[in-house]
Formats: sequence, structure tokens, C-alpha cells
Amino acid sequence: MDLLNYIDGEWTSGPGDLVLDLNPSHPSDIVARFHNSGPEEVRAAVAAAQRAFPMWSNTPAPARGRVLARFHQLLVDHQDQYVAIMMAEQGKTRGEALGEFQKGVNLVEFFAGEGFRLNGETIPSEVPNNLTYTIRVPLGVVAVITPWNFPFAIPLWKVCPALVAGNTVVFKPASYTPWVAVQLIEDLIAAGLPRGVVNLVLGPGGAAGEALARDERIRALSFTGSNAVGNRLAALMAGRSVKLTMEMGGKNAVVVAPSADLDLAVAGVIQGAFGAAGQRCTATSRVFVHEEVHDTFVERLVDQARRLKVDAAEDPKTNVGPLISEDQVALSIRYVQDAKERGAQVQLGGDRAQAPGYFMLPTILDGVDLSMPVAHEEVFGPVLSVLTYRDAQDAIRWVNSVEYGLSAAIYTRDLAEAQHFIQAVEVGMVHVNNPTIGGEAQMPFGGIKNSGIGPREMGHEGTLFFTEVKTVFVDYSGSGRQGNFY
Repeated sequence: MDLLNYIDGEWTSGPGDLVLDLNPSHPSDIVARFHNSGPEEVRAAVAAAQRAFPMWSNTPAPARGRVLARFHQLLVDHQDQYVAIMMAEQGKTRGEALGEFQKGVNLVEFFAGEGFRLNGETIPSEVPNNLTYTIRVPLGVVAVITPWNFPFAIPLWKVCPALVAGNTVVFKPASYTPWVAVQLIEDLIAAGLPRGVVNLVLGPGGAAGEALARDERIRALSFTGSNAVGNRLAALMAGRSVKLTMEMGGKNAVVVAPSADLDLAVAGVIQGAFGAAGQRCTATSRVFVHEEVHDTFVERLVDQARRLKVDAAEDPKTNVGPLISEDQVALSIRYVQDAKERGAQVQLGGDRAQAPGYFMLPTILDGVDLSMPVAHEEVFGPVLSVLTYRDAQDAIRWVNSVEYGLSAAIYTRDLAEAQHFIQAVEVGMVHVNNPTIGGEAQMPFGGIKNSGIGPREMGHEGTLFFTEVKTVFVDYSGSGRQGNFY
């Protein structure tokens, strides 16, 4: 299948090199292909969005929301198609693809309703016969750059709030997952989105992504991806009046306290560490286990993880699908080998799986200490490090010892311990007796420290990011303000 850009209401091919979209379960299978685009196509997309902005921003917000409501119904109607694309293009198992699909349609449903919730405030004035209030107004042309690991849900939680707030969009998806993006644009068009309001550019981050960051007509950038790329884009936009929200890396931890329900903790850690083959920004990559329960917990953890089936995404019995590329497999294995050389013990896995695609066995390392790179650097593969603690304060300090601050979880039956953990842990999202992964459409999503820049995504806060506040003063006395005011 040949994939095209969508610019100013027209489907057009990029002028650059041909890129093959491969199936990570079967790398010899070509899913789709497209030609790279660069700065010229980005400039054309931004210009189209700029021309469409006056019309779209003046469309009543409830009407914009109704476009998203129609889009929501089209997504529901096309569930099987999206699930099949995610399985073939990204390597998600059917269960994972269905889960991402449901998350995405929930997001669209929520943001469609935001057209009725773009509220300002009425605020008392200091002087008589004056009405003072605020309204929310759109920014203009916004850029959206999304990753390959959640190619359906993440574009939706960026593009939809931007649109319902009245902005026009230039969307650049990851080069590994362009087909999902094209299908999303087709359904937005079918829902009635006018020409130029959303534009799609397929191309590499180094050319197309940086061209977006450099374009001075862009009023906001919403990015999810690696720290290296995110910081590069932020640097390119420094010194300009541009709003940024960037969700980047994570090194998420679970604490297993002495009072924990160990079966519940084992199930949560396995889901967090090995679901999506560990390719989540919120994946569980470290687990701090109290010394009283360490041996029992690790024994149960290894036993359960050993039962996971690693195979092609289309196999209905598969629990752990492929990684996105051969490079990602090799990088994950290097982290394991380095940890072994530094004294960690491989309790399970540690190498590639016997399959033709980009597969790695679920891996559990015990005896890890904080000095090892595997304990403080993001791996983005099915690799879990186990560390032992004695004192609860040490566990919290170790959770906080990394540069990231996205998500953390604790398994405990002690309410006081849970509340202390919630207050003390340095992350944007905290879970109690739940995995580090997951979120809900109406809840803010994001991290602190090097896990993020700017406001949260999702929820009402995700919509507000794409707006500015306009403050209004109305004197209805006809005499004007009297006195000495600032």
C-alpha cells in the first residue's frame, strides 16, 4: 500500500527516499511504503493550516465537538481495520491493539464533549458597573509529533483537543507507523473536517520534525518521544513565544512492601514490565522488593513470566510480541549483558527469542544495584531489574534517584505507607496496588523532571494547553473607570 501526505485537502507523495513500512513480527513482509517529505512539504502544510485557521476558529466550539463525535463513530465502525493495522505495523498483540483502540475512542469521546466545556470565568470587579471575565481562545497553527509505540491513541490525545479548541494542525507521525496515521486522517475527513484544518506530513524527525520546530508560524508543539529528540526540538524553539508540551522518557518503579498481596503485585509487575514488549514510556523497569518478601516474590515472578508466550502478533496465544526494530532488540540485550558483567543475576531470559522477527525473551535481572546503567537508564524493552530494600525511606529515595519522574507504583495493605509514598515519590503519576501503566481519558497524563516539559496532556488540562486566556473588562456605566489603577 502506498501512503501519501495530506496537505491542504489533497493527497500528495513526498519527494524523498522510498521508506518501507515493515512488519516487526515478520520483517520480510512489507506492510506499506511511502516517500519521505522534508521542509518544503512542512512549509506547505503550515501555510494550509494558517489559511484554514480563521474559518475553523470561528466555528462554534460545540460544532467542532460534533465533528469529533462523528469521527468517534467512524472509529468504532472501523475497529477491526485499526486493530489489524496496529498488529501488522507496530507488532501489538490483538489484545494490546484492542486495548489501545478502546483507549483511543474513549479519548475522542471525551474531547468531543470539550466543545461544551471551553469555559472562562466571571470574576468580581474592583469597581462598580463593570463586568470582568475571561474567555478561552485558540492559539493558531499547532504541530503534533507522535511516537511509534502507541500510534493510534497518542495522536488522538493530541490532535483532538487541538481541534476542538479551534486550532489547525500539522501532524507528523513516527516513520515506523505511518499507516495508522493515514487511516486516522481519512476518518477525520469523512467526519466532515474542512480542508486545511488538519494536515499530515510523512517524513523523518531530522528533516520534517525539525522543519516544524523551526517554522515561526507554529504557535504550539505537542511531542511524545525520546529525550534526545524532545530536547533538540525544544532548543530549536527556544526564544520564541511557543507553547510546548513534551512527554519523554521514564524509568518507572514499583515498590513491593512487606504487607503486599504478592500475587497481585506479581501480576501487576508482569503486566507493566512485559506488556507491549516493554515499549511503553510508563513500563515497569525497576521493582524494589522488601527483603522479607524478596525470595517469595522473585520465585513467583519468574514462574509467571516463564509462562508468557513470545511470538508473532497475529498468534492469539501470544503474550509478548516483537520489538519495533532489530536495533531495539540489540540495545536491550546490551543492557542485560552489561548488568551481568557488573554482577547482576539473570533469573529469566536475557537474549533474543527463537523467532524470525524482532523478538526478545522477557528478562528478569536480580541483584541489580543503582550504579548499573540498567537501573537508571531507559531500556525500552522487556527487561526488569529487581532491587532489594530494607527501609521504606530507602525505597522512596531509590525510586527518586533517577533523572526521570513519570510513573511509580506501590503494592501495600498499609494505608499510611501508601499515603506517605504518594506524597514523597517524585513522579507525575502514582498508582497504589496497580501497575505503573495506564491512564484514563479524563485524567491528566505526564511526568516531571526529565520525563516532561510543559503542562499535562489528556483530561481538561490537555484541552486548555491548546488555548490562551483572554481577560475582558466591560464598563456598562458609560463613565469609564475612575481612580488610580495599575
